[in-house]
Amino acid sequence: MRMVKVRHEYNIIFDLDGTLVHTAPALAKAANDLLRELNLPEISTDVYSSFIGGGIKKQVQRLLNHFGYSYSSLEKYEKRFKDFYYIDPYFQTYLFPNVKNSLTELKSLNFNIAICTQKNREPALKILDHFEIKQFFTGFAFGDSLEVLKPDPLMVKLATKNFSPKKNIYIGDSNTDLKTARNSDSIFILFTEGYRKENISELKPDYFFSNYRNLLELIKKI
Repeated sequence: MRMVKVRHEYNIIFDLDGTLVHTAPALAKAANDLLRELNLPEISTDVYSSFIGGGIKKQVQRLLNHFGYSYSSLEKYEKRFKDFYYIDPYFQTYLFPNVKNSLTELKSLNFNIAICTQKNREPALKILDHFEIKQFFTGFAFGDSLEVLKPDPLMVKLATKNFSPKKNIYIGDSNTDLKTARNSDSIFILFTEGYRKENISELKPDYFFSNYRNLLELIKKI
């Protein structure tokens, strides 16, 4: 029996940190490794979560600023952070509940699915491979893929460059993701259990959800 490929009106794009995967513990561990080198106090995962967004350079800047640490250049601190983080990007990291089932359902319906993340290629691919979800994605944009980062719409353009030209559904957890969606004329779905700092009413997403078991039905309604 010949399989019929279903045609969809939308491509689907996912953010990674705080959207598909809870990565804050591993990032906080790397931060504390760096802080110990600088003879500074350690911080909790919850505190570090407030620094997430904008890529590692921004996170390291927020980390040092949190302690009022004086520096002339971020470069060496960013490098040391990466040294620590790339060794163990999986520490206490986990997929949010029902993510894999949701991706399996979307893939079975022949949606084109992409990753658009500020995380650099090496740790992002390690995480996707570690949790055995890389095979669901056929488009990728990483934090070191371009000279720009989200919310620049070029990130979305890169992630979907091999997809047919359709409207995009962008799924993320933060204000940066919202801006990325708006800048790329994408429908924005907010995952409410990630690292956002604003209330849902402030962000004004097009749609939102808190559990991946509800995502497919939500997408079907769009």
